[in-house]
Amino acid sequence: MAAEHNKVTDMSKYKKPKATRKKVKILGTKEFVDSETGEVHKMQVTDIEERDANFHKIWLGHLLETLDLIGNKKIKVAMFIMSDLNKENQFLGTHRYISEQTGVSLPTVTETMSVLQESNFLIKVRNGFYRVNPDVLFKGGKGDRMNVLLRYTNGE
Repeated sequence: MAAEHNKVTDMSKYKKPKATRKKVKILGTKEFVDSETGEVHKMQVTDIEERDANFHKIWLGHLLETLDLIGNKKIKVAMFIMSDLNKENQFLGTHRYISEQTGVSLPTVTETMSVLQESNFLIKVRNGFYRVNPDVLFKGGKGDRMNVLLRYTNGE
């Protein structure tokens, strides 16, 4: 038990990198009128835009081909899910459907789906309806990802 505690303590020294960075753009100056006093103030106007940062670009097709070459049946299930997501990061399919499409046995599919849920790779919304964690995998822009992330966090 002590060794397990030390492992957690050792990992706590690593800082998680920021997920976004800010881009500040100076737009110029503008005059604003104080609604209470009527005074006119000249102010500098800036636009602050948050952008994704500290991530790796992955070409999913190439990654999936490489993982397929490794050849684990559980990897095959995960690859099938990743390649069949809709724009909302949802996977629609039962365990039996996954088994039929991948040629992986139903018990292996069931075990793999449990592991993927325990590892927070995906959540089960209801039978045959899953949402993949957008912090792990998402195709699209920041705004769309944030909307999906909100629904994922709320378990929708």
